[in-house]
Amino acid sequence: MIPNLGHGNRRYLEIAQFLADQITQGKYAVGDRLPPERNLAQTLSVSRTTVREALLALEIMKYIEIKVGAGVFVLDEKQREQPALPELESISPMDVLAARRLIEGETAALAATATTPGKADQLERELNKMQKAIDDVPAFDEADARFHEIIANMAGNDLLMTFVSSLWRMRESAMWSRWYAQTRNRPNRMRAIQDHEDILRAIRRGLPDVARTAMQSHLDILVDRFFQLKL
Repeated sequence: MIPNLGHGNRRYLEIAQFLADQITQGKYAVGDRLPPERNLAQTLSVSRTTVREALLALEIMKYIEIKVGAGVFVLDEKQREQPALPELESISPMDVLAARRLIEGETAALAATATTPGKADQLERELNKMQKAIDDVPAFDEADARFHEIIANMAGNDLLMTFVSSLWRMRESAMWSRWYAQTRNRPNRMRAIQDHEDILRAIRRGLPDVARTAMQSHLDILVDRFFQLKL
């Protein structure tokens, strides 16, 4: 039976639980390939985003293995792990990115209205660190996070800075890590540097609308990467 879905960001967990139950009940045997995400989305009357996030949750629990470009395959039940689905993070990667687009777009715009040469130089130092750490992922990520933190601080609103910090901490979740690890390659880091150059340029020039657009475009690219993965 197709689940009667509620609303909110736990929808992907409901789909994950439904598929887990089907696997447990034998609808899909070990080694079987699950239907393509497009078909699952149509059958379950949900978005492909929801299906994709549900599959990531199931992979974390080792019900399935996602072979990028080949499909999604059922694993032996001996490999399955706890905790149960309700104990997984309920905030999906796409919800995090949508919130970041709204909030960080505005912090970039506010930073552009309050910029000074000294503050812009702080951003440039972090950008230089990203460029030097192109092949050192931990150092790259640290400079990336610091770049966004400085922008939030420049916005001059303590609550917005708290929101940005909270959203960045969500990158530590198992769901985010499982997705993000598959997009963490050198060309994507190089593109991130280009995006940050655009953001910095707009802030340094005191152009709030341009800064907002540059930040939102950067986050839109992260969303595109989520869909570019061939499951």
